[in-house]
Amino acid sequence: MQVEFEIKKYNVDIYCQGKYFGCYEIETPDREILGYQGRRTEILSEDWSYKNKRLKKGTEVVTECVAICGKIKGDFKKRMRVLAQSRAVFND
Repeated sequence: MQVEFEIKKYNVDIYCQGKYFGCYEIETPDREILGYQGRRTEILSEDWSYKNKRLKKGTEVVTECVAICGKIKGDFKKRMRVLAQSRAVFND
């Protein structure tokens, strides 16, 4: 069963030398493949800061775009059916 969620925004995570450095939100995806499979290596065109972390212009970073999902699409009965079926019993 395919469950569809409404997508609110997209989150772009930034990694430098294997460490997570922060994120920013965008309205539309900037790449075709989302998640880990869609990672890209980029070089920063300007200084970038997030909270107390700073990266200088010209630093090579890896970016990953992830969808931020909201509610399950459909009417109330369909949503309740999806939630009820998601609670599978594994110990018989």
